Parts: sequence; C-alpha cells; structure tokens
Amino acid sequence: MAVPLLLRHPQTNHQDQELELRRAQVAQRKAQRQKRKLELLQGSLSAKRVERQAPWLAGLHRIADGGLVATGVAAVVLTGLTLHWQNRWGNDFRDLHAAQELQHRVQETISSLEQFHLLKARQPGALVATRSEDLLFVPKPPSASQAIDQIHRPLRFSLMASGY
Repeated sequence: MAVPLLLRHPQTNHQDQELELRRAQVAQRKAQRQKRKLELLQGSLSAKRVERQAPWLAGLHRIADGGLVATGVAAVVLTGLTLHWQNRWGNDFRDLHAAQELQHRVQETISSLEQFHLLKARQPGALVATRSEDLLFVPKPPSASQAIDQIHRPLRFSLMASGY
C-alpha cells in the first residue's frame, strides 16, 4: 500500500521546526562570537581609544613599541656583525695555518742543509776548494710585497711518476 508523501506525522513536522530553530540559534551565536572577536581585536589595537581613556598608558605603549623595534634592529645588526667577524677570523686563521706550514717547511729545509753541510765537513776530501770560476751569482731576493704574494699563493703539487 502506497502512502502519499504529503502526509507526515505531526511529530516529525514539530521536530523539523525545532531543528531549524536550533540551527538558527547556533548560526546567531556564531555570528555574535565572530563580531565579539573583531570588536576585541579592533578595541585592543585602537590607540585613539586608549589615548582618550589613559594618555599615560598610550605613551607607555609607544615607548614599549619603540623599545621592541630598537631591540629587533640591534639584534639584526649584531647578527650581521657577528657573521662578518667570524668570516674574517676564519680567513685569518687559514692564513696563520698556511704561514705556520711554510715556516715548518723552511725549518725542515734548513735542518737538512745543516746535516748535509756537517756530513761534508767531516769528510774534508769531499769539499771542493773555492775558486772565482766556480762561484754562482744568485739573483736578488724578491721584495717584501712579492714575498707576501708568494706566501698567499696556493701550493702546487705535482704527480710523481710511478716506479724508478
């Protein structure tokens, strides 16, 4: 038996009305909450309202805001300076390490030359008598600026041929 759709129980019609009423109330509360949030936000950021109510408080807020901005700017500046100084310190440390390595190599060379000379001095027959024809003229050493340029140049390593 088919029941027409137009015939409903009176209870379901009443329940539908209650449901619609509840939905409307919920929507109204939601709109009120949203309006309250915006009023709170606008009221807290309104400097004119605070200035009218308590001028000394508005001045205190301005001082606090200025202090916060100044602190932020100082932090950014100090961060930049710290990074700059760390970079310079790193470069100087690398230069110091290169200079120490060169000094160590010079000391090793001097030591080996001294040992060679001492070995030859113990064997007097191995030394050759000096004559003017045997003298070699060495060119003048580089100036201080050229020497510094040579120190800063990277070392060149060549590959050794394998075998003898």
